[in-house]
Amino acid sequence: MNRLSDLNKGTAILVTGTPGTGKTTVSRLLTRELQACYVHPRSLLRRKDVDYTYDENRRTRTVSLARLRNALHERAALVNRGLVIDSHIVPEIGASPRLARAIVLRCDPIVLRRRLENKRWSKSKISENLQAEILDICLWDAVKSYGWRKVLEIDTTKRTPTQVVHWIMKDVHARQTQKQPKVDWLSSLRRKGILTRYLEGWN
Repeated sequence: MNRLSDLNKGTAILVTGTPGTGKTTVSRLLTRELQACYVHPRSLLRRKDVDYTYDENRRTRTVSLARLRNALHERAALVNRGLVIDSHIVPEIGASPRLARAIVLRCDPIVLRRRLENKRWSKSKISENLQAEILDICLWDAVKSYGWRKVLEIDTTKRTPTQVVHWIMKDVHARQTQKQPKVDWLSSLRRKGILTRYLEGWN
């Protein structure tokens, strides 16, 4: 399955990226556009059979990926539509639901830093996520799990959520994934002379 227009029961689109890149807003708009079922791991964590632990230092929940895959499989079986999965986790979903595309949202670390500061996140948590964005962690996790043919990378820095969804829908009707110019935050920050500050967390 190479076209998102084939998003039927048992099929999923994963919208992923570093926190702050616009995943939730884009995912909800895309869900409406494709008449799909929106899924966020947070909703699955309310289930008693999905184990997670809480990391006090990082102030976040750590979920069992095996249990998360099982919960996604069960959700896909219960609904008569495809799924749009909104998650910065990039799990290997497995055979069901079948992944049609992994959309990886990117954002300039300078802009992303302001967004995360507005969320009042701790300095260490902001630094961790900025480094993940600079080093392309979500992108390479997606490529490792699903291969380049199923991955669409979109720089959201200067695009509204509606514009991002429009670009994704262009991909819906394309014969192959529409590639954008490669995101390269390492070179961008190096040219501005601030790469070390970002990688070292302003210490």
